[in-house]
This record gives sequence, C-alpha cells and structure tokens, in this order.
Amino acid sequence: MSADPVLEEFPLEAMEEIDVVAKEWIQEQSDKEVKRIRDVGSSVLPLKISNCGIITNFDNKKPRAINRVELDTNCDLSKVQQIMVSPPTPYPHKDNFNYVNLILVTSQPIPFLAPYLYKTNLKVTQPEREEGGRKYPSKEVVLKNDLRDYLLINKNGVRARFTIHEYHDV
Repeated sequence: MSADPVLEEFPLEAMEEIDVVAKEWIQEQSDKEVKRIRDVGSSVLPLKISNCGIITNFDNKKPRAINRVELDTNCDLSKVQQIMVSPPTPYPHKDNFNYVNLILVTSQPIPFLAPYLYKTNLKVTQPEREEGGRKYPSKEVVLKNDLRDYLLINKNGVRARFTIHEYHDV
C-alpha cells in the first residue's frame, strides 16, 4: 500500500447518524464546557457538529481509526495547529459510545471547541493481505481508537488531516 494514503480510497467507513436526543445531549455537554472555560477566565468559540464517524485505515499491520468530524463552520480547518482532547465521557443514551470535547488551536487568540461523539467498540473486517511472502486472511477485529488521528471537514467540504503525536496531562 502507499506510504501516503488518500482517505477517499478507504472502502470502509462507519457512519453514525446523530439523532435528536444525541444532538441535544451533545449541545448540553458543549455548553457546560464553554461555561467552565469562561468561568476560569478563558475564551473559546464553540462549533456545532454536523456529522461524525470513524474511517478505518488499513495501511498498517493493525487497522487505525481516523476520527471524521464534520463541523458547521466556514473556518479553514487546515489552520488547526493543535488538538487537545478532554477525557472521554460515556454517552448515557446508547452503549459503547463516548463523548469528548476537542479544543482546536489555531494562530488566532481564541481556540475553537468542537464536540465529538464516537463508537468505542467498532467492529471492522480487515482485508486479506500479503506481507513478506506470507498471506494473512481477512478477519473481523475491534478497532482500537486512541483518538490520535482526525479528519476535520468544514461545511464547504474542505478537509484537513491532523495527527496527535503525544498526549500531555494538564
């Protein structure tokens, strides 16, 4: 496979339509985080999520989760320099879903806050592959999502890829 994959080529994408209950709950969580940040004297610009899901990247030995986050904004998301991820919160209305707040830092003085709801036990079928003359059969695996890889998409369809190389506790 190529060293620099093109996401459109990945055949498997897990899309979860966000229902009304989820939208309301996500908005509540986002509002709470905005209030918390403002109460400590900082600022943040909240963004609304349009859609989200997980794209599976099979380019490595183990499949990787790429977190697709579509945001209702015209902002150029390729300007994001850093993503900070809150600790996950279990989503109370559906098993195996977690919620995190993403703080998107750009060169602007005020960062963005983006909500993200994701499935924690996504099962995918890893395609058959050959490596070093040895064949590995296709198999179903549970995708590990370490929340490090993101595909951010604005409402104009402009995409930006981002990888978190290391986490720091603050």
